Amino acid sequence: MTMKRWLLGLAMVLCAATAFTQPPPITEPLLDAPWPTWGRDMRRSHHVPDVAGPNTPAVRWYRSGGALEEPAMPTDTDLWVPQHPATGSRYTRYTFYNAVNGNVAGSFGPFWGQPSTPIFLNAAVYIVDSNGNLVAPPLPWDALMLSGGQYECLLFSASPVMGFDDLFWTIRGFPAYRTSFGAFTDGFYIYPVFADNFGNIIILYLAWFVEVDASFNVQDVVPDYGGVIFDQIPSASLSAVSGAGNLLLLGFHNGLVLAIDTTIFDYAWFTDVPTLSNGAVASDMVDRPIAITSDESTAIVCATNSGRVYGVSMADGSAQWEYQAGKPIMAGPSIGPDPGNSNEDTVYVLVRHSASQSAIHAIRASDGTQKWVRLLPNVSRCNPTIDQNGVLYLGDERGFFYAINPNNTVKWQTYLGAPIRTAPVLANVGGTATLYVAASNRFLYAIVDQSALPVGISPGGIVRTPGGEIPR
Repeated sequence: MTMKRWLLGLAMVLCAATAFTQPPPITEPLLDAPWPTWGRDMRRSHHVPDVAGPNTPAVRWYRSGGALEEPAMPTDTDLWVPQHPATGSRYTRYTFYNAVNGNVAGSFGPFWGQPSTPIFLNAAVYIVDSNGNLVAPPLPWDALMLSGGQYECLLFSASPVMGFDDLFWTIRGFPAYRTSFGAFTDGFYIYPVFADNFGNIIILYLAWFVEVDASFNVQDVVPDYGGVIFDQIPSASLSAVSGAGNLLLLGFHNGLVLAIDTTIFDYAWFTDVPTLSNGAVASDMVDRPIAITSDESTAIVCATNSGRVYGVSMADGSAQWEYQAGKPIMAGPSIGPDPGNSNEDTVYVLVRHSASQSAIHAIRASDGTQKWVRLLPNVSRCNPTIDQNGVLYLGDERGFFYAINPNNTVKWQTYLGAPIRTAPVLANVGGTATLYVAASNRFLYAIVDQSALPVGISPGGIVRTPGGEIPR
């Protein structure tokens, strides 16, 4: 592995940041939003700690177009959905919906290739005089990064002052995977991270500077942005970026796992599947996301084809435990609480049971012991989303959508008529817990509790939609 790092640009940025006398404006790299990125948080937990899902499912609205990847929510009223348009050009685009009523608010695109779930970020705005001295406390500001296709990555941030140019930076020539965006912050700059099919680990940086005169009249607005190649790992394609504390974890298709210490821009540790398995597995892929436990002590690493799940120490990359599922891992891991067992972290993975069925494996995150296994009627490739009560929400290839309690009982199930492959998004929207579920690329459903619908609709009735009949 080469250890070349081109950090001159970042070093200059850090030197500038240390000169500021005001406290940093950024405490978290992600927006404080209902669902700011793939997996909801940088731990990739798919856990929503402050929302309980519906008890009796009912469709609030549905729209054609489905979703090609997990939607994102930068606010509690905006839903960004990567999808194919239902009509006209079939190039992919991002459609913006009103999360409450499903009305289309706009779109972004079209793009050639497969879009990703956007990552919504905290940038910073610094108000300075003509000499570059800070004259007001810095402020947080929104930015986002997304994939415009197989060969594009886009970084966007609107100008903090109307009338000046927005930042719209297209990075071309680096084929990026759909779920590989991550980010960290030093408190002064935001650092989006992604990698490409050639093994380049690319760190971007962004902050805004607003120059004012003595009367605070705006003279200029300039984004300070750029990017450097942190390292190149030959023949390694990135599958996921995760983060917690000062560590950024990267998993690769060749079985490599890296931890970057973001305080020093250098590696903290690295490991791989043969090392984690103590030589029992000669080679395997880490092409599932790396999820991190709620106490940020353990990373959950899946060796996909061999069906092994590892608890890996965040401190040094050593294997804490190994779980053998016996068959390839098709979805997960997701991490959520088990209220029946002191809210202990539980890891959920979807495993290929046979050619026609998958099974959910529930694993104790502290020691890797099996808690239970549930055989599903059909194949599933859907990452479970978990609510505050530990209830799992996921779909399968036949179009069935399930709510499964953390004690391995079925809370409810319904039918949406097409494969459900992307994780549902769960959020509190206008005081109503809402699940956004994509049935393949056909329809996008907003599912709420029956009690949230207008009076006059019988709880025992049937909603007829293009996806079929959905029992209340």
